[in-house]
Amino acid sequence: MLSEESIQENVAGHESRNPVLLATMRDMGLDLQQSRSVEHHFLAENQQNASLLARALYEKGYLILMLAPSDSEDGSHSSCWNVEAQVQHTPEEAASSLISEELVRLAAQFDAVYDGWGTPV
Repeated sequence: MLSEESIQENVAGHESRNPVLLATMRDMGLDLQQSRSVEHHFLAENQQNASLLARALYEKGYLILMLAPSDSEDGSHSSCWNVEAQVQHTPEEAASSLISEELVRLAAQFDAVYDGWGTPV
C-alpha cells in the first residue's frame, strides 16, 4: 500500500493539474457545470489488484470500461493493468479535491495509482 506521503503527493499532483485541465475545457467552450460522462483512469500492479479495484469502483456506482494489461511504449504488454471507470459528473466535480483524494485513496488500497480523468469535448 502507498505511504501517506505518496498519497498526499499524488493528490497534490491532481490538484495542480485539474485547474489547467478545466481552463482548457472552458477555453474550448465546454460548460463545466453540465453533467457528462467522465472517465477515471487507474494503473494497478497486477491483474488481481486491478480486478479488486474495478469491483470497488463498480460498487460505488462506476461503470467499468476497461480492465486490461497496460501496453508498454514498444507495444508489448507490461506487468501493469489499466482500469478505466466511467461515471456521470460535471467537469468541476471530476476536478474537485474531494473526488481526487477519494480516488487516490481507493486506488492505494489495491496498490494502484489514480492517473486522472477526462471527458469527450
